[in-house]
Amino acid sequence: MKRLLFVDDEPNVLQALHRMLRSFRREWTMEFAEGGAKALDLLARQPFDVVLTDMRMPGMDGAELLENVVRLYPGAVRIVLSGQCDRQSVLNCVGPAHQFLTKPCASETLRSTILRACSACDRIIDQRHKRTLSRVTSIPSLPAVHAELIAELASPQASVRSVAEIASRDAGIAAKILQLISSSFFGSPQQNPDIKEAVKLLGLDTIKPLALSRKVFVPFDRNAVDGGWLQERMDHGLAVGTAAKAIAEVETADRALAGDAFLAGFLHEVGTLALIQPPADSHGPPCHGEAASALAEETQAEAGAYLMALWGLPDRIVTAIALRHSPQRSADREFTPLAAAHAAHAILNEASGEIESSSALSVDYLARIGCAERLDAWRERCWAAVPEGACR
Repeated sequence: MKRLLFVDDEPNVLQALHRMLRSFRREWTMEFAEGGAKALDLLARQPFDVVLTDMRMPGMDGAELLENVVRLYPGAVRIVLSGQCDRQSVLNCVGPAHQFLTKPCASETLRSTILRACSACDRIIDQRHKRTLSRVTSIPSLPAVHAELIAELASPQASVRSVAEIASRDAGIAAKILQLISSSFFGSPQQNPDIKEAVKLLGLDTIKPLALSRKVFVPFDRNAVDGGWLQERMDHGLAVGTAAKAIAEVETADRALAGDAFLAGFLHEVGTLALIQPPADSHGPPCHGEAASALAEETQAEAGAYLMALWGLPDRIVTAIALRHSPQRSADREFTPLAAAHAAHAILNEASGEIESSSALSVDYLARIGCAERLDAWRERCWAAVPEGACR
């Protein structure tokens, strides 16, 4: 049974939460702490799977509490459950919080958010990777792209279009932006995330202070990670995403599905990227370059799906990242973003001449969803969409 800790400085709010969640007492063990200091006392005595905190509290606010949780209890899911917050308070919690919910929050919304987060925790098997990934507050980006983003935002001529174009080339920047719009950090959560639309919704007034803080968008350490290898991985993710979108556009006129297919392919290696340069306070050395590539494909997929689920991205994208190498484990009976991402990766590997068992097409899966006869058309669209040399 999962253990949940609710934190608020107002006893009446805690009592209301207790009453509202009474029907879930057979699903969860729940504790209620009045303020950050009491929460840390409870955490020191016993482990909790999820910590949900108000933001505006005297003494220790929600951001400070969650920063302590990151440092001391990294395995816990961290959720802000707060009413109206000033802009600076929200900016402060963007790093340590996995998700943000606004009060009043319907019990079913709260339940579904917690269940999804707990499901993510159950998904990952390697506990060392789980502790590392739970500490991740951002996925570092290519140093050159990060510098380009900072320069663009500092320019008087900065535009949403140019910032979106930059974000669309870097999985680290894109993943963080998608986290912000998939939760309620800066408005109502978006169920159909799109990088360009996300930048538009957030606005430059929000993105600029986040970027300039150097806490939310951060570059990889040039001395720790081989730049050539990193560029290859980013290019490969972009190629797979582009090919997956091209396949989806052959099969459906649903723009949202095609967009999800792109994101599933584009973000398919975020787990690897997060493990390359883990947070400074995590235990153990980072998993650099070729060592990261040597991680089992299932481990890389598991890590990426875990992190994206923690960050609140939709299940259909999380599932596509998790099962890209083993789509037969899904319950799919029709074309989905998983089908597009799986096929795109396999087809591009064929084109590069590097066919591995883990990246081979699952013909049985494609037959089950009624797409086995579509492979020639898919190959043609993939090769037309992805420039030569960008396959691997």
